[in-house]
Formats: sequence, C-alpha cells, structure tokens
Amino acid sequence: MIEPTGPLSSTVYWRRRLAAIGAGLVTLLLVIWIVGMFGSDAETAQPTNAAASASNPPPSMSESPAAASSSSTTPPPSPTETTPPPPPGPPQPCPDDVIGVVAKANKPIYTVGDQPELSMDVVNTGPAPCIRDIGRQHRELTVLTADGATVLWSSNHCLSAVGSETRVMQPKETFNYGTKWAGSTSKPGCGAHTRVGPGDYLLVAKLAGKASSPTVFRLER
Repeated sequence: MIEPTGPLSSTVYWRRRLAAIGAGLVTLLLVIWIVGMFGSDAETAQPTNAAASASNPPPSMSESPAAASSSSTTPPPSPTETTPPPPPGPPQPCPDDVIGVVAKANKPIYTVGDQPELSMDVVNTGPAPCIRDIGRQHRELTVLTADGATVLWSSNHCLSAVGSETRVMQPKETFNYGTKWAGSTSKPGCGAHTRVGPGDYLLVAKLAGKASSPTVFRLER
C-alpha cells in the first residue's frame, strides 16, 4: 500500500498523494481558524454585557422602598404655619346693651335767668364697630323736678324732632349733641311756658327710649 502501483509512473502517484495531503492540511487549518474566530467573538461579547451591567448598578439595598417613596411626596406643613383669619364682615346693627347714653350740663350751678348748656353723649361701648341711627328723631333731653316725678321741659317740645343720622360707630367713639335751655317749662307744640325758680333739677338724656342716669344741676338766685 505504501509503494504506488498502476500504469503511471510512481512519481505521478507520489505527487497526487502529496497534493491530497496538502489539501487536507489546508482544510484542517481553515477549520481551526474558523473555530478560533467564533470563539474569540463569544469571549469578547461577555465583557460587553458585564460592562453594561456595571454601568446600570441595581438600587442600593440600604434604601428602603418607604424611604424612596417619602422622598417624592410633599412634606407636611410646618406646625408654625397658620391660616390667616378671614377679613371682617360689614358692621352689624348696634344692640342696646353696647350703646351708652350720658346726660351732661356744662356747669353744676347756674343763676336763675341763665341759659344752661345741656347735652348728651352717645358712645359705642362694645368691642366692634356697629351701625346705629342716632338722628334727631331718636334723641331727647328732659329736665325733671328733683324727685324725678315731673317732666318740666323736653327738647322735643320746641325743637324739630325729625331726621335720621345712621352712623358706623367705632368702639369707644362718642357723639355729642346739645342745646341751650331757657330755664322755663315747655309743652308739646311749644305752647306757653313758665320760668322755673331756684332749686335742684335733674337732666335725663334719651336715645330711642334708652335713658341715661340723671345728672343733677342747680339754679340759684
């Protein structure tokens, strides 16, 4: 089997064997090269995946889900924050219990024949502004005998008792109204009048029926 036989010369057969062996070696080298190429690609793909994993690390296990969610929520308002109070509404009507009425004489003693200056103060004694009609139709000054039993004179007998005057009264705000008294009696419709004599008299102021405490003054000769 080693020595070639056939009609051709042995040289021809040796050349054919060498060519076949050479072709086999080339084929074997080609297979080894192909395998080497695919093996190299598979190895280089691995670090690429590893690098991609390294560039996107998993979230730290030290941060709990609750902490992560709380960081994205709106923090509650500080305990020191307060809601501003709403603006005050319009003033309401003044109740009688916050209206103060004071009767005033400009002197404690007069001479018979003088014309005492008598007046009244109207004041809001409440804590808030309020509305009240304190017009002439609601006001009255009266002079009474010392025992308070008889009305001798009224400002509404001879002075006009009509007219409204609605005011927004601020707390402690005072409105003063006055007139001069001729020192005589009066009647409704400003009828005949008589001069009074010396003695003590009481002055009382009224606003819509709410009367002041009496103020004492004296007439002397």
